Amino acid sequence: MKLSKQKLKQIIYESLKEVEQQEDPTKIKTKAMSTGARLKDTRDRITGDEEGELTNNEKGIIHQLEDYITTLAATPGIDLMLHKPLLQRVLKLLKQQTQNSVQNKQGDE
Repeated sequence: MKLSKQKLKQIIYESLKEVEQQEDPTKIKTKAMSTGARLKDTRDRITGDEEGELTNNEKGIIHQLEDYITTLAATPGIDLMLHKPLLQRVLKLLKQQTQNSVQNKQGDE
């Protein structure tokens, strides 16, 4: 079967789109955000737990983390962009630990 150049380009384009959609969720993107957009995202995230998967204790932990990072970023002389690699490592470690915990629970069942 012979592929045309256009068809090959289309296949490559679709494959790249799939890879982009499977991007690592722990990767911190450089993205500017207005206060209004940040408030809207926060409201959406808070009201978005329709399945009730988050417990009140988990909501408390999330709130503490958000509060700490916001306070840290607002501290004079601290630029979180300079610490982005460290933040990404922390997120990756958290992801690994939680995935291991889920896999261990599934293995016990």
